[in-house]
Amino acid sequence: MKQKLYIIILLISLILSGCSPDKDIKGSQGKDASKVLEASSAVIEDETPSPEAKTEPATPPTSQEANKAPEKAPNPQEANEDDTVVPEVSGPKIVDGFVLLSSLDKNLVIDLKYATQDNFTGQVVYPTAIAVLRTETAEKLAAANRELMALGYRIKVWDAYRPVSVQVIFWDLVQDSRYVANPYKGGSIHNKGSAVDITLVDSSGKEVEMPSGFDDFSERASRNNPNMSSEARKNMQLLTDIMVKHGFTYIDSEWWHFNDSNAKKYDIVDIDLSLFLK
Repeated sequence: MKQKLYIIILLISLILSGCSPDKDIKGSQGKDASKVLEASSAVIEDETPSPEAKTEPATPPTSQEANKAPEKAPNPQEANEDDTVVPEVSGPKIVDGFVLLSSLDKNLVIDLKYATQDNFTGQVVYPTAIAVLRTETAEKLAAANRELMALGYRIKVWDAYRPVSVQVIFWDLVQDSRYVANPYKGGSIHNKGSAVDITLVDSSGKEVEMPSGFDDFSERASRNNPNMSSEARKNMQLLTDIMVKHGFTYIDSEWWHFNDSNAKKYDIVDIDLSLFLK
């Protein structure tokens, strides 16, 4: 705008100087015009960017935080691995080929009747309340228990390995080989650690209905008892089917008694149950 204004002023000055007869005025106007041209040139030079001029880019603000390398984001998995405390897991308690049942399967319900007075003798006949079996037999029992748990039941153990000295006591009280094996004629498979006396409990720990109670030395304990209820027969059959599936056999006179099918390969032994307390 300034450049155009100076050009217009210059043209007006030249016209006026051409019309005036006064030379001094003309000369004066010529000098003024020269000054205007010089001034306009100076203004144009001031407004024209110098070719040497450079525009510096704006410098973003810097800070100590911006100059630092970004920190690695925490890995939740690494934190968990560092913080998680893995509980110590102890294996089953095994002594001379026998295993403590409670250490092998904590879901088994242990209720050793002969370690209490709640049995047919009316007295405590086991030196300690410890249930043990041959390792192979115990593993079969644990497998049967796992399958029964999936159906809402658990196995309750009434008797497992039985010391030979206890077998003698039983024979002296009940000399009937249908219910008590003669210790002087081969003894019991319990004395080998390859037999169990068991029943079933439900999810609340209550014993289910069976043909009879434990150590009922009568026809009521027989699998062939025609007078048992349909519920008792169903429960007995469920327990029998699962036990047979996992390598056990049964006898007809006692619905609760099961033998390891491989019991023949074991000998009768008299082990010190206190070894399992160490």
